[in-house]
Amino acid sequence: MAFGYIIIALFMLAMSFYLIFRLNHLNNVTDSIMKGDVPAIRAGEQLIDNLIEQVRNEKKYLITKDSAFLDIFNIKKKTFLEKIESLEASVTNEETHEGKKNSGFWAFVHKKKRQFLGHLKPLAASVNNEETKTLINQIKELYNKHIAMATREFILMEYQELIPQNPNYEEETKQTIEQLTESINKLILHEQTALFKKMELFQTTVQESTKISLTIILFAIIFGMTFSFFFIRSICFPIKTLRDATERIAHGDLDYRVEVNSNDEIGNLGTAFNQMCNKLKELDQMKSEFISNISHNLKTPLTAILEANELMLDKVAGQLSESQVKLLNISKENTLRLIMMINDLLDISRAEAGLMRYNFQHSNIHDIIHKSIDDIRFLAETKNINIHSAKKDPIPEILLDRAKIAQVLDNILSNAIKFTPNKGAITITVKEAESTPILPILAKQNRLNNVHSFIHVSISDTGIGIPIEYHTKIFDKFQQINSRGKGAIKGTGLGLSIAKHIVLDHGGDIWVENNPMGNGTTFHFTLPAKYDYALNFETRF
Repeated sequence: MAFGYIIIALFMLAMSFYLIFRLNHLNNVTDSIMKGDVPAIRAGEQLIDNLIEQVRNEKKYLITKDSAFLDIFNIKKKTFLEKIESLEASVTNEETHEGKKNSGFWAFVHKKKRQFLGHLKPLAASVNNEETKTLINQIKELYNKHIAMATREFILMEYQELIPQNPNYEEETKQTIEQLTESINKLILHEQTALFKKMELFQTTVQESTKISLTIILFAIIFGMTFSFFFIRSICFPIKTLRDATERIAHGDLDYRVEVNSNDEIGNLGTAFNQMCNKLKELDQMKSEFISNISHNLKTPLTAILEANELMLDKVAGQLSESQVKLLNISKENTLRLIMMINDLLDISRAEAGLMRYNFQHSNIHDIIHKSIDDIRFLAETKNINIHSAKKDPIPEILLDRAKIAQVLDNILSNAIKFTPNKGAITITVKEAESTPILPILAKQNRLNNVHSFIHVSISDTGIGIPIEYHTKIFDKFQQINSRGKGAIKGTGLGLSIAKHIVLDHGGDIWVENNPMGNGTTFHFTLPAKYDYALNFETRF
């Protein structure tokens, strides 16, 4: 494995050195273009524009004798000379830079680079610079000749009464300007030719670099894939074993363990997995013992306490004073709360273990809703909350467990009353709607093949609402939303989790959403209404 990493590292190192050589060469070409050729071409074009303006102002001064044109002429002359000096400086700097690169350590580097990149030709910078210097000197000579002629003509113009002007001045000036313009154009053409050659060299270098880089990358990919195949093969099997073991543990097989055959990281992971399984089994046993203790050691005495409270309230043991009755009612109420909490714990344990028992029968959902409203109406009246069940189209009877659906309704209604302020309202609506795809849990059980329609129950309140981030969390175990309202009653945080298990086991779904304008919430749950049964038959021959 270490050998494979070394080979990959050598591939990357070779690729890096090669790219460094190539990029250095391309950088030199680019630097030469940007600092030499492009400025020279731009300067040549500016020289022509400057010369034209200079000649134009020269003629205007000779005709009008206006000193303003002479001043402009002098400014253009100064600018022209500065451009020429700039060109000479750029050529000198390029020669100095090339001399530095070709001496000492840089000479050795460039020599080796050219040997390594043998197909590339040098830029021939020295030859180009000589030609450029020759053209610049020619331009300077012609320009100085033109300036001398113009100066002489300016002097003759001042003393034209004493010294006659040169009659051939215009023809000589025209000829000099044409020669000067031609020399500048040659300089521009020369620099453009050098630029095109460097661009061609740049393109060739890029193409060759791409080919060699792709070749190295191809070899690296082939080797990397081969190495990765054997490397992944050496770790995939134990990882797959751990994945399969995790699935078995998730399905409740807490006795399963993986076989550990190595002392590396994978072996340590397998050992940690087995330790986790041992701990999970211990926790599962503790949970089972805890539930057993609750059912036998808590529920039975609480039931006895409740019966004793009711007998005392019935005055079986004698007459009671008003304060005694009040205390017994408080004791009865809290005993009932404890029994309900214990029942919630038992229900969630059964639901998670898939041991929840159902008694399915055809029933009308409206009957269950009305009974739940009657059971909780007294609690609603204490807060002046109006509970209204909206009746729309007739709803057919569906197959459900009356007690379990009543438990779902009681939980949602009690929460609605708990978190709705005084003089609020709770509205229950029921409708038959189009079907959604059958839940995977029922498909796996082969109980339902297709749902044609479902009953949609909505319970809306005008309470404090539920933050959006809690819309999913509230259906998890022990999840509660803190209420700042006075007199808020806290439960176990299991009611909505149990309700979700019941609805899902019926083949429906449950969710919550906020009402428009932030006025309370609406809980929705669905139950299958019309569906097909799926029966599996095995034909044996």
